[in-house]
Amino acid sequence: MLGASESPYDLRFRFLGVPVRIHPMFWLVSAVLGWQDRNLPLVMLWVACVFVSILVHEYGHALMGKAFDCSPSIVLWGLGGLCYSQGERQTPLQRLAVILSGPGAGFLLLGVVLLVTSVFFQISPGEHLDAVLSLVGLSHFPVSVDLKFQAMLHGETAGEVGGSVYRALIWINLMWGLVNLLPLWPLDGGQATQIVLSYFDRSRGARWGHIVSLLVAGILAVVVGTLAQDMFLTIFFAYFAVVNFQVLQSLHQAHSMGLYQEDEWWRR
Repeated sequence: MLGASESPYDLRFRFLGVPVRIHPMFWLVSAVLGWQDRNLPLVMLWVACVFVSILVHEYGHALMGKAFDCSPSIVLWGLGGLCYSQGERQTPLQRLAVILSGPGAGFLLLGVVLLVTSVFFQISPGEHLDAVLSLVGLSHFPVSVDLKFQAMLHGETAGEVGGSVYRALIWINLMWGLVNLLPLWPLDGGQATQIVLSYFDRSRGARWGHIVSLLVAGILAVVVGTLAQDMFLTIFFAYFAVVNFQVLQSLHQAHSMGLYQEDEWWRR
């Protein structure tokens, strides 16, 4: 996977007893995603917000894993983050808790951002709502929010920095958190879907999870490409459709070689 393998330029540290490795591609891909402003200081702020948000998300997984006596580790790579939390040592319910703790940590960070800006910058719940809706094109970003940042931070430049950080943290932790809960393997929602399906059918649940992921990703790619005409999101969802199709092909080939015994399922 892009940036998942080790390199001599990796940044490594340990925090709260969890080792963290950051591949250089993490910084590069984050900068590319935030380059639409073509303003280097704002791009650097975006990268910093991505780093904090993804790290908090992965620590949600990691700390829950530690609660179950596992030894997690975190990797930030080209397309986001990974938390290795010894899932094979966990019960299905424990594994589900570990998986959902990642998005939960991101939503908690979002709540902290909203609370802090409400207390220190006097941003009202209505302004927060308009700011959130503006990120998906359903409203205009409230000018009053920018004015409050400028007033409290004593300057237009400082206000622009505060507003940019506010927008970025809301966008990353809300929108990515919601997308990450979609039933798309290997996202958290897709892994949780497999666990739930396996609870009802242990032998075939994981495979049905890949089928659900394939169908959902394919439908979303078509809908986004047709209605929103967003090339990035279209490719994003199409990528997950292809990945899950390839996994299903591999499972089918393994079955044909006699490595699996779910004959009835594969004959349907």
